[in-house]
Amino acid sequence: MSYNYRRMLALFDEQIPALVSRQIDDPQHPEVGGFLGADGLAGSNQVSSASTYGYAYLLPESRHCGDTDLVERIERAAEWGRRRRTPAGRFELLATNFDSSPDTGFTIQGMGPVVRAARKAEAAGDDGARRIALALGELIHTAAPGMVAGGFHTPNHRWVLVSALAMAVELFPDLDEQVRPTIEAYLAETIDVNADGEFIERSTSVYNPVVDRSLRLAAESLDRWELLDPVRANLELSYHLMHADGTVVTSVSNRQDRGARVVPVGLADSYYTVARRDNDGRFAAIADWLLERGGGGGSLEPFLTHPEWRDDGDVVRRAPETAYRKYYPTARLWRVRRGATSATLAEGLDTPFSLRHGAAELSAVRISSTYFATGRFVGTDMAPIDGDRGARLHHAGVNPIYPEKLYDRPIYWMPIGDGTKVDAGNWQEVRGRRDTFELPPMAIDIEVCEIEQGHAMDGAAFDLRTTTSGGVDGVPVQLELLFEPGGTIEVEGAILEAHAGTTLFLKGGDAVYRVGDDEITVGPGHCAHTMWKMHNSPDAPQAFRLLIALLSPVDHTLRIRTARFNA
Repeated sequence: MSYNYRRMLALFDEQIPALVSRQIDDPQHPEVGGFLGADGLAGSNQVSSASTYGYAYLLPESRHCGDTDLVERIERAAEWGRRRRTPAGRFELLATNFDSSPDTGFTIQGMGPVVRAARKAEAAGDDGARRIALALGELIHTAAPGMVAGGFHTPNHRWVLVSALAMAVELFPDLDEQVRPTIEAYLAETIDVNADGEFIERSTSVYNPVVDRSLRLAAESLDRWELLDPVRANLELSYHLMHADGTVVTSVSNRQDRGARVVPVGLADSYYTVARRDNDGRFAAIADWLLERGGGGGSLEPFLTHPEWRDDGDVVRRAPETAYRKYYPTARLWRVRRGATSATLAEGLDTPFSLRHGAAELSAVRISSTYFATGRFVGTDMAPIDGDRGARLHHAGVNPIYPEKLYDRPIYWMPIGDGTKVDAGNWQEVRGRRDTFELPPMAIDIEVCEIEQGHAMDGAAFDLRTTTSGGVDGVPVQLELLFEPGGTIEVEGAILEAHAGTTLFLKGGDAVYRVGDDEITVGPGHCAHTMWKMHNSPDAPQAFRLLIALLSPVDHTLRIRTARFNA
């Protein structure tokens, strides 16, 4: 499956009847002309669904090309949009955002390319295209001042608004004086991409695609092609965060996709657009791969905006690398990919290390101790080891749960001793003034390194060393390995089904987790205690838990090896 115009258009054509069935045709219905969502409501932001009809009407190879019934449906949808928009011309996302400037921006993003293409078809004498440009264009023109006045919520919204406002100015130059200062004000904030290609929200599957698409649409309308530089940087990083099955690392996200297992198909149109502009066969191949793995139809916008791209025979695909090791000092990430195996070490998480090998997934390694409220490992101060051969993380044992102070060690409080009357109203304030009896902090460090295997063809090898320093001796510590259920776990003398919500202590030796022919081997085990639910270790009901139980001081190296099953 490739990012190919005719193949994608055939899939697109099949979606038109489903959209027709969602549009309300009953003239007595209060939402006539609108589109019914999965929630049973017709949110005004769904007026952008009319742009789908526009693609079908305007693309000459579509079997719906020139269908005037679609033009009438667009006009009815636009009339509904005019009734439902707010007095400021804005639209609403009924799930959360009302009188919403950013959701209006998303809506205009969908309609802008259709109006642009319709005007070109109108110039060639197409009356249906004239009606489309008029109906949808009026919504864009009226919405622009509302977007200027309405502001934004989240970082990506700024670039959604910039792209929507840029398209509005491109289509309606009379808006320039009113709109341009807002565009320039947002752009003056500079694009929020760091040196490694990461945006503020770190949302690898949802908002990276939104930002990349917004910036490239803005570049097109403003003729400011430097806006593609952060897109290129993010696309590079995004590829190197993908697993062999096309899914992407989401554990680092600051948004709702954190922990989701998803193929970021929404990036495909930006990979393809940059590939065509840069003649980059590698990015074109990644766009193909995402559509193949994600099963999505992909966006036709690049082909609507650039008819010359509809024949992509001149784009020679070049396979992207599938074996690499990269340390990202700004994003605080270390990534390794060796074919079917990919591993991630990340700062700032209580699940710092994860690994996938084919269908077998070690979704997290967590380190916990019972040392007061300081024992949940959250890594900071990431530093490389031997160039990029590995990386280390440090947990200083800071206690984050008392709001009045950031205590850097375990403490007990002493009597206030100044005559203060203590009650629920002043408990926290007084606690911050009390003298303390202190114990030494216990730091935890982990180092993860790739171990060169040389002869191995179908796997990879890592050592994860955990050490403690300070604190007191005899503190229970555990390494908690969370496996995605669905496989088997084999230890000496036993093979078990690895079900969600079950726990196994690895007392010694190695354990082999197998799904199909994909294996992850971990060890050696140790069993200094049998704390099934350790203080400072969150529940993991959706995972199979393998525990290695230790006592401080700790210096334990966990071997992690991946391979194909070999009888």
